[in-house]
Amino acid sequence: MFDRNAEMEIPCPGCGLKRKFKIKELEGEVKYVCAGCKKNVNLDANKFARELKDAEKNLETTFKKALKDININIKM
Repeated sequence: MFDRNAEMEIPCPGCGLKRKFKIKELEGEVKYVCAGCKKNVNLDANKFARELKDAEKNLETTFKKALKDININIKM
């Protein structure tokens, strides 16, 4: 439901330099070298991935409920 190609900026925990990641890259463990401070950064994105899936399920449930409540009247 969410665009997995959408980008998010995440700051380096060492120097704060922001790096862009696609949402699809933030599922599991992410390792990179910060361009600012040159430190190795390990992001545990498992919690993010779980919460994103939960949000998608909740949104889908909400949409289904809302569609059931819509009354469509067509007059001819």
